[in-house]
Amino acid sequence: MSWQMDLVRIYARATRRPRLTSEKAAEAFLARPKETSNPPKWLPRHHDVARRVVDGFDVYTVRPKRTVSRSSSSTGGIIYVHGGAYVSELQHEHWRLIADLADAAETTVTVPIYGLAPDHHAAEASALMQSVLGDVSADGPAYLIGDSSGGGLALASAITWLVNGGPPLSGLTLISPWLDIALRNPDIDTVAPRDPWLARDGARLCGRRWAADLSLDDPRVSPIFGDLHGLPPVDLYIGTDDILMPDCRKLRDALPSGTLTYHEEPAAIHVYPLLPTPEGRAARRELVGNVAAQIS
Repeated sequence: MSWQMDLVRIYARATRRPRLTSEKAAEAFLARPKETSNPPKWLPRHHDVARRVVDGFDVYTVRPKRTVSRSSSSTGGIIYVHGGAYVSELQHEHWRLIADLADAAETTVTVPIYGLAPDHHAAEASALMQSVLGDVSADGPAYLIGDSSGGGLALASAITWLVNGGPPLSGLTLISPWLDIALRNPDIDTVAPRDPWLARDGARLCGRRWAADLSLDDPRVSPIFGDLHGLPPVDLYIGTDDILMPDCRKLRDALPSGTLTYHEEPAAIHVYPLLPTPEGRAARRELVGNVAAQIS
């Protein structure tokens, strides 16, 4: 483990984990005013950024100014689904990765700003994602990427899309995906003391608020229980000090042979490819390169 990862671990334990250490803490976190998910001011310097409204929610598109977008020549594009336990907005790190993906793949990245709990819920987000998939797929196969809760929503959306007869997707990248909204895997007990970011009790409460009227086994909130056949190539990144790791191993073992490329980084924490560490930068380069190669 690098010293940079160790510093991020200390920061996460001091600032991120307290939000989820108990149901009471999570309730307070849920009740806080939401911040904006608008793109940062630096993004339009080198990218064309556009906004539209789909099913009542903002959807942004980002593409590099220096190139002609491949999506404009009917070859599909990328959809990025952000994380944040279904209660938090896009962060600077998300937009940086979105920009890197647009540049490397020379294509358009579509970013749906789905509604957050407790005011919005999974069924709304699922419907929004199907609309966005329909829009992007009209120009060619879509590539889905998501981190954390966004990784769970990306996989859930891919399953729903394919079960409902949508055209094939070109690929799926999952970064520390939340696969079972109820976090029921008993192996989480072994990992939990090492995870400086996520805590089971608070995350479970956020998950219940997000699921709303849906069963916790519904694939729209817990895609590990969905139909995993027919998925496109899946690229998955997870650290061993992440309580979501046991379910990622479960997904690894459940996916049909040849579907998954699995990256498990020793001593890395939640969403490590987004972090400013040697491990994170290496994973991000690999991830971005894999996406660019897949849609070229």
